[in-house]
Amino acid sequence: MRKLERAADLEDSGNVGNGIRDTVGNELDDESKNMDGNEEDPRSFDQDSNMSVPIYSRRKAIDRYNNSLRNLIPVRKKGKVIGTMPIDSAGLFSFITFSWVSTYMYKAFRTGITMEELPAVSPYDDCNYNADRLERLWKDELVRKGPAKASFSRVAWKFFRTRFFASCVVYTACLILGFVNPTVLARKLLEYVESEDMPYIEGVKWALLLTVSELLRALLFSWAWALNYRTALRLRSACFNLLYRKISRVNNLGNKSIGEVINMFSNDDQRIFDMVIYGSLIIAGPITTVYAAFYIFWLLGPMALIGMTAFVFFYPAQFMISRLYGYFQSEVVKISDMRVRLVNEILDYIKLIKMYAWEQSFSQDLLDIRKKERHVLLKTSYCQSLSVSVAPTIPVISTVMTVLAHISTGSNLTASQVFSYVSLLDSRFAFSLTLFQYGIEAMVSAKISFDRMKSVLLLEDSGCTILKPIFKSQAVAINHGTFACNTFDNRTKENSETAEKIRKNNTSNLGDHSEKEKLNKPTTSTEYTEILFDITFEAPKGKLIGICGHVGSGKSSLLLAALGQLRINEGQVMRDGSCAYVSQQAWITNASLRDNILFGLQFDNARYYKAIYASNLTQDINMMSGGDQEEIGENGVNLSGGQKQRVALARALYANRDIYFLDDPLSAVDARVGSFIFDNYILGALRGKTVLFVTHQIHYLNRCDDIYMMRDGKIIEHGTHDELMKLGNEYALMVAAISAESNTEETDIVNEKIEELPQSVNNTSPHQGNTISIAKNSSHVSADNMENVGTPGTGLTVAENLQQGTIEAHTYHSFITAAGGYFFCFIVIVTFFVSVGSNAFSSWWLATWLRAGSGNTSIVTNNRTIISTSIHDNPNFEYYRIVYAGMVGVIVLSSLLRSLAFTKATITASTNLHNNLFKKIITSPMRFFDTTPSGRIQHLFSRDMDEVDSKLPLSLTSILQYTFILFFAMVVICVVFPWFVVPLFILSAIYYFLSKIFRVAGRDLRRMENKSRAPVFSYVTATVQGLSTIHAFEKERDFRAKFSKIFDENSKCLFMCCVAMRWLAVRMDSLSVLITGITAGFVIALKNTVPAPLAGLALSYSAHIAGVFQYTIRLVSETEVRFISVERINHYVRTLEIEGSANQPTVQPPANWPSAAVIKFQNISMSYGEGAPLILKNVSFTVNSGEKIGIVGRTGSGKSSLTVALFRLVELAKGKIEIDDIDISKISLDRLRTKLSIIPQDPTLFSGTIRSNLDPFKVHTDAEIWTALEKTKLKNRVQSISGHLDASVGFGGDNLSVGERQLLCLTRALLRDTKILVLDEATAAVDPETELAVQSTIQQEFSECTILTIAHRLQTVLSLNRVLIMNDGKVLEFDTPSNLLSDESSEFSKMIAAAERAVNRS
Repeated sequence: MRKLERAADLEDSGNVGNGIRDTVGNELDDESKNMDGNEEDPRSFDQDSNMSVPIYSRRKAIDRYNNSLRNLIPVRKKGKVIGTMPIDSAGLFSFITFSWVSTYMYKAFRTGITMEELPAVSPYDDCNYNADRLERLWKDELVRKGPAKASFSRVAWKFFRTRFFASCVVYTACLILGFVNPTVLARKLLEYVESEDMPYIEGVKWALLLTVSELLRALLFSWAWALNYRTALRLRSACFNLLYRKISRVNNLGNKSIGEVINMFSNDDQRIFDMVIYGSLIIAGPITTVYAAFYIFWLLGPMALIGMTAFVFFYPAQFMISRLYGYFQSEVVKISDMRVRLVNEILDYIKLIKMYAWEQSFSQDLLDIRKKERHVLLKTSYCQSLSVSVAPTIPVISTVMTVLAHISTGSNLTASQVFSYVSLLDSRFAFSLTLFQYGIEAMVSAKISFDRMKSVLLLEDSGCTILKPIFKSQAVAINHGTFACNTFDNRTKENSETAEKIRKNNTSNLGDHSEKEKLNKPTTSTEYTEILFDITFEAPKGKLIGICGHVGSGKSSLLLAALGQLRINEGQVMRDGSCAYVSQQAWITNASLRDNILFGLQFDNARYYKAIYASNLTQDINMMSGGDQEEIGENGVNLSGGQKQRVALARALYANRDIYFLDDPLSAVDARVGSFIFDNYILGALRGKTVLFVTHQIHYLNRCDDIYMMRDGKIIEHGTHDELMKLGNEYALMVAAISAESNTEETDIVNEKIEELPQSVNNTSPHQGNTISIAKNSSHVSADNMENVGTPGTGLTVAENLQQGTIEAHTYHSFITAAGGYFFCFIVIVTFFVSVGSNAFSSWWLATWLRAGSGNTSIVTNNRTIISTSIHDNPNFEYYRIVYAGMVGVIVLSSLLRSLAFTKATITASTNLHNNLFKKIITSPMRFFDTTPSGRIQHLFSRDMDEVDSKLPLSLTSILQYTFILFFAMVVICVVFPWFVVPLFILSAIYYFLSKIFRVAGRDLRRMENKSRAPVFSYVTATVQGLSTIHAFEKERDFRAKFSKIFDENSKCLFMCCVAMRWLAVRMDSLSVLITGITAGFVIALKNTVPAPLAGLALSYSAHIAGVFQYTIRLVSETEVRFISVERINHYVRTLEIEGSANQPTVQPPANWPSAAVIKFQNISMSYGEGAPLILKNVSFTVNSGEKIGIVGRTGSGKSSLTVALFRLVELAKGKIEIDDIDISKISLDRLRTKLSIIPQDPTLFSGTIRSNLDPFKVHTDAEIWTALEKTKLKNRVQSISGHLDASVGFGGDNLSVGERQLLCLTRALLRDTKILVLDEATAAVDPETELAVQSTIQQEFSECTILTIAHRLQTVLSLNRVLIMNDGKVLEFDTPSNLLSDESSEFSKMIAAAERAVNRS
């Protein structure tokens, strides 16, 4: 056997799955010639080897099937590699019976099992390997058809069609045995009972053949499922690994949102999985119909074919219902995308939502979307429930019509004729039609999913062609470049008109939510708008290039263009060297601080500590309880803005790249730290590197080797600082204006004695007991200087509480209560009893009718009087026929009634659970969001809700239906054969034992599967948020490798969960065969005791039980597993505390509160969690009415924590805060927060329009909004955008610059008009000239307000009334700027001196 290529280095998993991009040019032609979509195995390696990460390559002929063909060997030795999936070394018997799973099932039952104890996913099912193959097929499809006509559904079909056909062959053999059993073997057995002279051995022969045939049928059915599960796992892995690869290659998602992508990973993967599972089983419907028609024609004659008209009408009706289901399902998916996207946006910006008291508004928006979703879900569920309820009734109706048609010709009926046909329809046809219905629905849903995936796969890949510079001295060069980016345009004429009507006619505070709801719909078109024009730019190697300009001038876009992350329409981009990028808003992952800095690289001691020192992180690490092993939450939630930026800087420095792109990184840090970083990092550590440095601060620009100034997307000036000053153009005017303003503000400090630049506030603080020594030279920095480096930290993220054991009763109680209560659920159960009971009664009535026969009527034949054997001679013939025919109406009506009642109950339950969950989560304290990964919460609202909306109702429908079918079958058999109770009791005990094993293992496996999904969502979200950084560092392969590992972890849990169900099913089926054998034995033994019609009825029900019993037992366990989603939802609803519940409002402030806005902090202490260290310690100070207070201090000193305490995002450990002499802990959170405004350091905008972001409640006129925009210097910018106030804002405001976002947040605060305003470095991202103008606006417009300004730029606080200096959670100094500056020993004076030194260096 030819050996395939292996991965040279198993550790370098990043190389796996990327071979196609390196070789596609050479191999595409060959691929096109042999694109048969055949399975599989282009890899060949010894099953007993340690090889686990093979590389995909094409194989010819039979070799590609080597691995699958090995499974046909009856018995094989177990593999030697521990921890690998045993299925690869399983023989045919083990493969079919899933015996290889038994070890894990018993282990889970006896001692429990953990995720680490599960076997790793098979290398044949590895998502990298399968994605490689699918990617080749997709590329070939694009070449053949072009993007517009390319079909991802067709590509998926090519991927799995060989295994699909193999499954069809196996399942067809199963169907053949399923036909032979009732129509031949069972009929022969009943003929034996009807006959009086057949020998006993004849009956035994047919009974044994029937039992053996049933066993073979069950094994073949299990074989088909075994093939389907593995095929489904491969296609699922391939599709979503390919999807992630695409996401990692684009610059942005275009007209997609993160919510839509998360919905694909959470729901579409299951739809694709189900499509493969049920796809091959749909052949049962047509094959069974044709066979039944031929059988009826042969057995009962042509007239009896009238009964087949039920099936003739069923298939078109089923097709129409499926089409209708598909339409409604596509609508549900769209609305679900809207809902998940809004949830994602709420989670991302929950802090601002709480600070602005917008919970009610966003809750109403989400509940309105859910209301629309519920409306469409009802229609979808009606279609689904109708299909499920009608499918089992069709065989019964067909039987009634066939019997009535046959006897209408005057023909007689016998038990062997009728019940062989009834057995065929009940035991085979009903189940076949159910599978047919499942398969059609799965295919319709999968088609929608494939189309959604195609829309992502056709997104434009990142960047442009990067050439080598012509001159070797150049590091970066752009030659007459014009660049464009996505423009999100989700506005239609209808939406605009609706928005205008709402704006003009709003009469309430909350207004109409339809505008925001429309704007939250997925964007419908993506266009490109040019943002940089005729750019000619050069960055020589080893030089520091400064880039400046006003807000929105294109500075950040210039960096992205040089990185190749913008679409280039004209010109060329040239670059020579590796890149590192620090974005204006730092991207931090959920990992330890060290891992964030290493960013996948190996640890190098000297390089690491050099990066720590140069980024001024030494003291921050010492302050962390876990040192550099401290876990950093998602988006750096437990770091300040300055800390996040410095971690990003350390990451870039550690990467040791040639070219550094720094997008205004020093705006997030205070002046002293900024000066330190500029000297030690940019001028020191990066000496000899090429640095593109965006900044607004003049004292940094004048130390750059070259400066580019931008305006309106163009470079308007270029030269050194001195050259540009001599020109006297815009740059010189900007410098002059800022210098004049600075000189005015700093007249008291110009002649101050300049002291040595301190490394830290703590070094000179008389209030600090312990001095931390920081090395003055990076070469001396080591772990000794950092006390907490390498010590394990306390994890920030709280591990998910994975429930153990049986689903508790309160979970079922919560679902029943949500569905409408116990009485309504009882009514629903009664409708199922009537529906299934009417089906059973029709069969019982038919048996009674046949047993009655002629009613002992005597007839004269050949002058002889004999007892008639024809049912036509029965005096009650019409009575029997009318009742039997009337059952059709009862069956149809009861089925419709049960469908309506059940759908209403389940959708009501899912909606109530969703609404209760969301209301509980949005009212939870901030600590919950800080310690809970967003992927875990997204899982609740995406996958778990999809389970409750769609999967759980289907399981509940089936379990109720089949439980009653089983009940009536057992009753009938026990009535006919009372001794059947004895073996039934024994078999029930065995059933119980097997189901108990499965219930324990199945629950644990499903919980693991649910738990392993959340990291997938979190990782995808983090990837989308950090695409620019990932591309700049060229980390795409690393991230793909990590995703593959996470996804394979989920795949192994999903696969084990599925095969555990089949493990139970095949054993239940095998035991159910005994029921058929035992019943057949009773038929033979009681031949002359039990009438043939009743024996036939019992035999047909025993055949029915053979399939239904295992399915029902499995459904019970599966439904319990599905209730884990309800359990998870219920867990959060029951355990989450409501924000502010510890302090119930006891005071109702007056309507005009706060009138004076006097704020008193009285001896407050605060920590961020129970047992956590105090972050504020005995803080006391008073802010007088209308006073403007500046708050400064080193990062981590407690500045932002004062804001947290004021807004009650965290309750105080002790002390109190009073506003106008009212303790804020004694009033409602909503009342408090509506009276406060904040402009955060990280500007937050929501998807929608400029108007909806500035005036979410629609209470202001256009004139008021334009006036506010003018005051924040944004009026001209908004007027230049198409749509003006109704211009679209992208997700998170990503189509606006950071500075523009900050100014829009300031505009929002102006319109909010509260008496207390908090500015958290609100102008950090704007240029100095705009900042001065905005500060002037703030002083004028908020002159009557009390303002707390958290500042890094010390010039910002010089004009304020007083300055508060924080250190280590304590008030260090609090006085007027002049008083503090007059005291040379004051900390504030030293900080100003340090800043002045940096200015003087210029």
